[in-house]
Amino acid sequence: MNLQINKIQFPVYNLGQGKRIGIWLQGCTLACKGCVNKTLWSPSGGQSIAVPDLFNWIIAHAEGFDGITISGGEPFQQYHPLIAFLYLIKTRTSLHVHCFSGYSVEELLSNHPDQLFLHYIDILVDGRYIQSLPDDANWRGSSNQRLFQFRDGKVIPLAEPPWEEGAWSLLLDSSRELYLSGIPKKGQLKTLERKMAACGCPNKFK
Repeated sequence: MNLQINKIQFPVYNLGQGKRIGIWLQGCTLACKGCVNKTLWSPSGGQSIAVPDLFNWIIAHAEGFDGITISGGEPFQQYHPLIAFLYLIKTRTSLHVHCFSGYSVEELLSNHPDQLFLHYIDILVDGRYIQSLPDDANWRGSSNQRLFQFRDGKVIPLAEPPWEEGAWSLLLDSSRELYLSGIPKKGQLKTLERKMAACGCPNKFK
């Protein structure tokens, strides 16, 4: 059983509480207008990684980390390998699991009646990204998206995140691609693009 992965970035400090490992899954059919991660839409991009291999990689790198954050793409479109991976994380480590999904909680409960995700995810941000509803909170992309805590199989709505806002994290990979982790507030990407252009750096985000 494999997961299609786009990238892993660490450490990240702004996609959940504490110091985290970010995992971006590949593939999404929701195609939200204005999505900043269109390169993650195709299910054939990225690389396929066996669930045990990904788990072993996390174990090898997890010392000093508080948790993992799963984003995409749409994680729940790889539901069975996702659950298998999160089962290993929650039963064999003390890592906290934070997940983003373009589906609403109501859709997830209907689409996945086993409700296993309620037991293996600690915090979920739900809902489609809606470009016309920008938000200045750094934990969600648009103001319609909601925050939930899952505890003992129960869904608990949260009005505010139980962690402090963190700084963006940058990753320059071996191919000299620059990756930004975090949810930009209104106008922040344009500001960053202008500053990068002034330094002679490529100034467009894919």
